[in-house]
Amino acid sequence: PVWLLVSGAAAVVVGVVGVAGWTATRQVTSVDTDSRPTSGARHGTSASGVVGVPLRESAFEFTVYRMACSPAGAASRRQCQATVGVRNLTAEHQAWHGELQRAYLPGGRWVTTDVPATRMANLGRDVFAQPLAAGSRTVLPLVFTVDGREPPEQLELRSGVFSAGVRVDVP
Repeated sequence: PVWLLVSGAAAVVVGVVGVAGWTATRQVTSVDTDSRPTSGARHGTSASGVVGVPLRESAFEFTVYRMACSPAGAASRRQCQATVGVRNLTAEHQAWHGELQRAYLPGGRWVTTDVPATRMANLGRDVFAQPLAAGSRTVLPLVFTVDGREPPEQLELRSGVFSAGVRVDVP
């Protein structure tokens, strides 16, 4: 009787693993790999504009006041600094993250905020460490370290991972 119990349990385990594998295979093969991605779980409406124009997204209003890059010399990497105004439009503290702020280079490549360089430009203060208070406004430099001679063409700024964000064309 023990061998019947052990073989019965083994048959059940093999059956469960087989059904799980078959189901997973069907679900994976049904994924359309040729379709374009959607906005997914992002919320809010994305806004686009130019330097000096306040642009709103789900939690913040961003205004890019200027973008300046160090001269393109013999070094392949250089820093570009954007002066950005950020206003928290909500009634709650809102965190934001350097990894979500992007500078788009010619050809579609992008880089995120250089957090250590941004901290240095803000006199040692980590601007991403503390949430922005409800209704508060701040103006601060964000630094992007880029490769090559061409400066960024556009900045993408967002309050959170699921925010639609704003895009700012920079000269």
